[in-house]
Amino acid sequence: MNIKSTIWCIFALVCAMSCGKNTQNKNKTSKEVPVYIVKQENTSVSNQFVTDIQAKRNVEIRSRLNGIIQKIYVNEGQSVRKGQPLFKINDAELQMDLLKANATLKQTQADVRIAEVELRQIESLHAKKFVANNELELVKAKLSSAKAKNAFADAERKAVLQKISFTTVTAPFDGVLDVIPHKDGSLVTNGTLLTTLSQLDEVYAYFSIPENVYFELIAHDKLGKHQKIELTLPNGVAYQYKGKLKSAESEIDRKTGSIRYKVLFPNPDHLIKHGASGKLTISEMQNNALMIPQKSTFSIQDKTYIFLVDKNNKVKMTNIKVGTALKDSYLVESGLKKGDLIIYEGTQSLKDGDEIKIKNRL
Repeated sequence: MNIKSTIWCIFALVCAMSCGKNTQNKNKTSKEVPVYIVKQENTSVSNQFVTDIQAKRNVEIRSRLNGIIQKIYVNEGQSVRKGQPLFKINDAELQMDLLKANATLKQTQADVRIAEVELRQIESLHAKKFVANNELELVKAKLSSAKAKNAFADAERKAVLQKISFTTVTAPFDGVLDVIPHKDGSLVTNGTLLTTLSQLDEVYAYFSIPENVYFELIAHDKLGKHQKIELTLPNGVAYQYKGKLKSAESEIDRKTGSIRYKVLFPNPDHLIKHGASGKLTISEMQNNALMIPQKSTFSIQDKTYIFLVDKNNKVKMTNIKVGTALKDSYLVESGLKKGDLIIYEGTQSLKDGDEIKIKNRL
C-alpha cells in the first residue's frame, strides 16, 4: 500500500469514529422522559389500626350468697338504671336468722341494763363502805361483759341484714344487660354469674402502637394532635361519630413490643356492643409537606433513591429519606427541596450522568 492509500484509510477511520461518536451522543440525548417538579402541599396523613371495642364499663353481676332465684325483674338486652332491682333471691331462711338475731340483741340489751342497775347499787353501798372493793370490781366486769355480748349480738344482726340486702341484686350503674343464664327457681351459690351489665353510652376502641412508632410520635410531639379519628364498622360502614384519643397503658408490652391506646366514641343509640371489632383511621394534617410519586423512586440495599435533574438536563442518582407512605406518594423528610426536578418515571432505563430530554413537566 502506497502513502496516498494509507492516508485515505486513516481519514476514513477517523470519519467513522467521529460519526459513531456523534451517533452515540445523539442517542444519549434523545431519551425523552417526563420529569416531576417537587412541590410543597398541605396533606392529610392517615394510619389505620385494627381495634377491639369495649364498653366504657362492663361488669359481671354475680350472686353473693347461696339461695334460689325467686324473681327476675328484667329481660336480656334490657336497658336499666342505676339501683334498679334485677334479681330477688329467696331470703326465707335469712328472715328466720334475723328474728333470732333480734331476739338475742334484745336479750343482751336487757342484760346491759340489769348490769348497769346493779352497778349503781353497788357504787352507792361502796361509797358508804358497806361493800368491799373487789365486789365493786366484779360488778363492773359483769357490765363490761354484758356490753360486749350486746355489741356482738348487734354485729350478728347487722351481718344478717347485710346478707338479706344481698338477696336483692340491683344495677350498679346505667347500662344494658347481657344474657341471663339462670331462670326463676334456679339454685345459685356465692359467685354464680347472674348476668353482665355494659355501660354503652360511650365505648372505647383499643389499638396498639409499635414501640418504634410510639417513640417517633413522642419525639415529634404528635400524640393527641390528630385532626380526626374515624371508626369503620365490621360491615364497612363509617361510624357517624368522631373519636377522642385517650391514654391506656403506662407500660410497653415486652411480648409484643407495643403499647396500647384507646379512643373514646359516643354511642348514644347503643349501636356498638361490647366486644365488637372495627378499623380505626387516625388522620393528621401536615402543612407544606414535600411529596413525590412513589414511581419516581427506586431502592438499593434498603436505601431510597431518585434521579435528580440538573440545569444541564443530566441526571444524578440521589439518596433521599422518605417518611409516611400515602396511596401513590411518599412524604420526603430529607434529600430534596421545593422546585427540584426529578425523573417522574422510567428510572430503570437511566444511569447516573445520563443526559435526558424533558418530555413534559408534571
